Amino acid sequence: MALVKKPFIFQVVGYQNRGKTTFITNIIEKLRAVKLETAVLKHHGHGGKPDIIGMKDSKKHFQAGAAASLVEGDGTIELLGHFKAGAPITELIQLLGLFSPDVILVEGYKQEDFPKIILIKEESDLVLLVRLTNVKAAVAWPECLERTRNHALVPVFPLNSDQFFLWFLEQI
Repeated sequence: MALVKKPFIFQVVGYQNRGKTTFITNIIEKLRAVKLETAVLKHHGHGGKPDIIGMKDSKKHFQAGAAASLVEGDGTIELLGHFKAGAPITELIQLLGLFSPDVILVEGYKQEDFPKIILIKEESDLVLLVRLTNVKAAVAWPECLERTRNHALVPVFPLNSDQFFLWFLEQI
């Protein structure tokens, strides 16, 4: 019987406009360089449904009422689907598991209890260090680095350094 590989799940959280997407993009590129496959689950925290840009056939099918529309071409798929509102994050992670990633990065979903890193850009962000559960580290902008280190009970890494990534690899 073949063993199913369980992906390492890690959250990247912070308030809006703190650089989560850019931070995750950088992590994905670095993981790819060390031959680790990554999948990402992003929370659309701005309310309402995500925008569907363009009107390709698959989007027309979806907007016409299809429960899901999947397009495949040269090994790449695009999937649009209606999922029950408020679906547990575990079901979304299970869906990503079909792609057999080594790592699943979760952007947002602050209140979930997966291991997480907090991005700290302003002093007002420091409250997340005590409000959130399972915080394993923080990454801080230069202007908040010392203040974050003074408040955090977890490792604090400077933004745009390789220190976090090296630490992260040890966690996987």
